Amino acid sequence: MQPLKFKPIFMERIWGGDTLKTKYGFDIPEGKKIGELWCISDNRTAVSEVDGGNYDGKKLDVLARQHSNEIYGDNKKYERFPLLIKLIDAHDKLSVQVHPDDDYAYKYENGDLGKTEMWYIVDAKPGAKLVCGLKEGTTKEQFKKLLDEGKLEDCLNEIDVNPGDVIYIQSGMVHAIGDGILICEIQQNSDLTYRVYDYNRVDANGKKRTLHVDKALDVIDFNLKSDKVIPKYNKIQGGTYAEAVKSKYFNTDVINVETSVSIDTNGTFNTLTVLNGNCKLMCENDEIYLKSGESILIPASINKYNLTGKCKVIKSYV
Repeated sequence: MQPLKFKPIFMERIWGGDTLKTKYGFDIPEGKKIGELWCISDNRTAVSEVDGGNYDGKKLDVLARQHSNEIYGDNKKYERFPLLIKLIDAHDKLSVQVHPDDDYAYKYENGDLGKTEMWYIVDAKPGAKLVCGLKEGTTKEQFKKLLDEGKLEDCLNEIDVNPGDVIYIQSGMVHAIGDGILICEIQQNSDLTYRVYDYNRVDANGKKRTLHVDKALDVIDFNLKSDKVIPKYNKIQGGTYAEAVKSKYFNTDVINVETSVSIDTNGTFNTLTVLNGNCKLMCENDEIYLKSGESILIPASINKYNLTGKCKVIKSYV
């Protein structure tokens, strides 16, 4: 089975900007606030469509059912493709929010998955910040009191971030993305977000966005917080490589291709997202050019592939 490239899915957001157009050259209409590019998705909200090759025009959900062994590997089964790959342009700050775990989502959200995610900081303005959990000792009662008083920022654990930082966001952890940050997000295949606080913003029609305080209070783990990690790179033939996240939900590696890097799939699918630079992907009889901002799915049936060029790539797999 060939590697699969997909048409981009753009999501307008109240906090979005035009970085995906200015940095990566995507064809986005003038004036549109695009907050998210869903690079690879088999979510109920939006399903990716193959762009080119033998399966041009096919939807990922259909292909994953028809070619399960080829995409996932022998005897590996998923109800839907397990990952959602995004690029996030936070021109303005996002809401303070939390995601449920699998058990809560299954019980209260029609059998959906929970959401654990990781962020790779692609770009960040000087002084850019993220919220990653709550300050030490914050209780549920204190949290509710500060929320009612409009002072929630007083208990939020803020961290400074720079390009190249990695943050792991577990379900149950309060978090928020600050303004002026471009992120590559790897997450469980879920679109469940419980907004706690949205800075009293209104949309184009003058309406405030819906909050989900009761559900959020159900799922928040008041002891969870996180800090940034700077990946440690090791030299490999043709470049450098770092393990960024290892979890039961997904694994992510960062690869700096300097000349040509050979990668084994080890019998599982790989997703690749090119963050900077360009490269040529070669496997068996296929050659595919990838430029900054593009993603591709490597089926498990492909044992080995090469990346040739000069670029930074996020590789994800389960």
